[in-house]
Order: sequence, then structure tokens, then C-alpha cells
Amino acid sequence: MTPAGGRKVRANGGADPILLTDQMYQVLREKIVMWELAPNDLLAEKRIAEEYSVSRTPVREALALLSQEGMVEVIPRVGYRVSAISLQDVHEIFDMRALLEGEAAARAAVAPATEEQLEALRMTHSQWAEVLLNRDSRSTEYLRFHDAFHLGIAELSGSQRLLRFIGQLLREGTRLRMSDPLMSSDGLTSEQADCEALVEALMEHDAERARQLQADHILNSKVRSLRRLIEAGGGRGVHLG
Repeated sequence: MTPAGGRKVRANGGADPILLTDQMYQVLREKIVMWELAPNDLLAEKRIAEEYSVSRTPVREALALLSQEGMVEVIPRVGYRVSAISLQDVHEIFDMRALLEGEAAARAAVAPATEEQLEALRMTHSQWAEVLLNRDSRSTEYLRFHDAFHLGIAELSGSQRLLRFIGQLLREGTRLRMSDPLMSSDGLTSEQADCEALVEALMEHDAERARQLQADHILNSKVRSLRRLIEAGGGRGVHLG
């Protein structure tokens, strides 16, 4: 198998079908997330299978998984199409994140998390940021770094449902967050400042401050994403209505 941008996913016919499905899912998902496959692009199973030298089955199964995630939609008698993005999507996803992640942060502030756990969260975030600052990192690496911190806060809340729903919203909003100009190493300084303030509120068991800091952080990202999508003018499948 070559990296996600390569042309071959398997070298022979003996590959595990489940592994092939996962590989095709990862390849196609990254192309959609990185806007290499734009909103409203049509996806033909046969063409994709030929491009990556696989059978149509793992491609079909990967597209079905992406459909469940909202990345693509089924077009009857045609195949699949990369889902369009609307401004309503931006409002709904970021607003729900602000609500749920604000609640998760408030719960984490009063949960029986130890100072060692909170310090570990801060240090992991800082160390990861240091690594990204000192190399030419990809946006997808920044995304993993960003999501790990947000999911870490959700996990400290002690609510498995909050953790699950926040994870789902982060996945659904991946493309939206890739339009955020701070989703790069240039945004690490701002990200670090927000992280430090939030961890401090958690350590002080200040639930309302933690809730507000997390919500503000997410809503600021929403404003940047809206601005970037509006600037795009709807030319790449962005619905401004």
C-alpha cells in the first residue's frame, strides 16, 4: 500500500477485505477532508476501483461508511456525490459543539480528575504543539492534535454519551474546520493560549469559567469558518442560503 495520495492500495490479491475497506475509507475521507474531492463531485465505484487497483467491493463499502458519516450522499442510479456544505451546517455543528463541549468542560472542572491527569493533558498538548511547530506539518496532523485535546476534556467529564456525541460532531465538522485559517501551524500560538486558560480553569474547579472558555473557543472557530466559506462564494458546493 502507498500513502493516501498514491495510486495503489494493495500489491496482490490476498489482502484482507476488511483491511482494504478501511484503507479505501481512509484514502477517500482524507481527499474529501482536504478538499481534493470538492463538494458535489461525483464518485464512481468503477473509476475509483481502477485508480487504486482494488475490486469494487471495498470501494462500495468505504463509500457506504462515508455516507453514514455524512461525507457523501447516495445518488440513485448514479452512485455517490461528495456532500455539499451549507452555512446552516456550520451553525448547527459549531453551536452543538459549543453547547456539549461547554457542558463537558464544566463537568470536567468538578469531576474527580486528579491534578496529575489535568497536568498530563496540558503537557501532552504542549509537547504535541512543540513537535508541530518544529516541522512542516500537514493540516491533518494539526487536526488530530486539536481533536485529541477536545476529546480529552470530554473524557474527563465522566460522561460516555457526551464523549460519543462530541466525537461524532468533530467527525461531522472535519471539512468545516479545515476551512479555518488557524487549522495550521500558524494557529498553534492561539490554540496554546486557549488551552492554558482552559486547563487553569479546570484545575481551579471553576465550572462556569471552563464552560465559557470552551464555548468561546469553539464559537470563534465558527466565525472564522463562516467567513472563509462566505469568501468562497459558493463556488465549490458551499450553499450560502
